[in-house]
Amino acid sequence: MNRFNVFFRLFSRAHVLAAGLFLGLNALVVMPVQADAPPSSAAAMNEVQQTADSVIHDIAAQQAEITKNPSVLLDIVKKKLLPQVDTDRMSRLVLGRYWRTASLAQKTAFTDQFQQLLVRTYAGPLSKLGNQKITVTGTKPGADSDELVVQSVVSGGNMGSVPVDYRMSQVDGQWKAFDVVIDGISLINNYRGSFAQVIQQKGLDSLIQTMKSQNNG
Repeated sequence: MNRFNVFFRLFSRAHVLAAGLFLGLNALVVMPVQADAPPSSAAAMNEVQQTADSVIHDIAAQQAEITKNPSVLLDIVKKKLLPQVDTDRMSRLVLGRYWRTASLAQKTAFTDQFQQLLVRTYAGPLSKLGNQKITVTGTKPGADSDELVVQSVVSGGNMGSVPVDYRMSQVDGQWKAFDVVIDGISLINNYRGSFAQVIQQKGLDSLIQTMKSQNNG
């Protein structure tokens, strides 16, 4: 088994937890009232709640169709979750220094395959989620001036209580997530390390082709 496949197996728990935050079929999203919260913070928290409510509703309403045809679930994630993710920023951060030396064609191809990878990664665990309680607890400043971190806790089931933070930034006036930090572990950092190994050994084009094979498999 190559490093690319090992990475996804080792990080499967994180995918389940992250999917659980937004997509648990029987999840309860609790957004505390924060009268003194700045409008930008309230908007970011509201974005999380609205995304959760919309995705949960669609999955519940189409459960019979999803059971018969798993691609229905992929469509829901594409339409409801992916628009809330800043995949361009994620792609730049994940590739790091390799983004700066990539051609325009490579950047476009990588971003496209990375979007598909995210959809398939987060759609997969949905059928395995049980009852969970999701609590959005607040926000804190991000590392950069244009960032905000939405904090939450996922609890219930057999996973205990796990903190899940979303790093968000504004894109055209809308808050979008560009990283998920699960129990202190950043998805971007883990993707970056895994992808860097493939690029160092075989080059960026090989990574893109590997991702394409994974997405089409």
